[in-house]
Amino acid sequence: MKVFRHEARWAATVVNDLKRRGTPVEGILREVGLTLADIADPQNAIPYRAYIGLIERAATALGDASYGLRLGTTLEIHDTGLLGFLALNSPTLMQAFTNFRRYHRVVGEGLDAVFEQDSTDYALRYRETDPALRGLRHNAERAATLILRCAREITHKAIMPVRVDFTHDKPNERIDYTSFLGCPVRFRAEWDAIVFSNEVLRLPVIGADKHLLAVLEQLCRRIIGGQPEPRDLLHDVRRLVIERLPKGSARIDHVAKDLAMSGRTLERRLAQRGQPFSGMVDEVRSGLAKQYLENTDFRLEQIAYLLGYSEAPAFARAFKRWFNTTPVEFRRHARSLS
Repeated sequence: MKVFRHEARWAATVVNDLKRRGTPVEGILREVGLTLADIADPQNAIPYRAYIGLIERAATALGDASYGLRLGTTLEIHDTGLLGFLALNSPTLMQAFTNFRRYHRVVGEGLDAVFEQDSTDYALRYRETDPALRGLRHNAERAATLILRCAREITHKAIMPVRVDFTHDKPNERIDYTSFLGCPVRFRAEWDAIVFSNEVLRLPVIGADKHLLAVLEQLCRRIIGGQPEPRDLLHDVRRLVIERLPKGSARIDHVAKDLAMSGRTLERRLAQRGQPFSGMVDEVRSGLAKQYLENTDFRLEQIAYLLGYSEAPAFARAFKRWFNTTPVEFRRHARSLS
């Protein structure tokens, strides 16, 4: 079995936190197969499984049911290494998350991430590559509060997510997720995720330097080299639907062929994930429609074409069903707020 390795800086944050609380660390490290020497260099590569075990054991040792959530709030963007500097120099929060998705592998293996449309908003989704490690909640919860803290830090705004998803079950312990995240939380999701509105994602990153960003991106590309992108079925289907809508060919048999499977197989695999193909097409269309109306001057006929409709009235009827208003009324209202 492949051993995924990750930067030791994340294990070091846990060990440093334990030390601040007066908790002996050598025994806990030994339980997960690590030593203090292993984490002395933050860029040292340690087994990702060992890190996940460490944060779970730390929570148990401290008797802190909110440990992951609390730990994420104590970290700053400079604690995240190269990825943090990428975010600090991205022009907008949207681009910061895009760069995280694109270059997160510079810190090592073991984590998959996608940044994609979620209904009318956008979600940064993440989860352990090894399915056996999913559902161990403290790292997922640490990531959620850390992402939120970093987003506030780089925009200088007290922003709130629309929603946070976790793959783990709802804990038996009483945990005040609202005080940490300030938004609804869903459990037993397919991915851990933090969802932000388009309005929030358009916020500028204060002090971003485009010249430094170019240097950092070049460095990241050199580090990750030719490593393959992690694949996810739902992400791939959404991408292909977006590509095929203007061609009028966003049908399940065409998308399935692009994925080297039959339409029946794709339909079955989507059903297993609770995502029927027709619902995904509707979700993509409604989200794109909002973006086109809010951010472009495209005529309704042009938007209808981009969404795969043969004529504007068909698009208008679908939009009325999605949002209980007309495209013209929606655009007028959106512009009155800008």
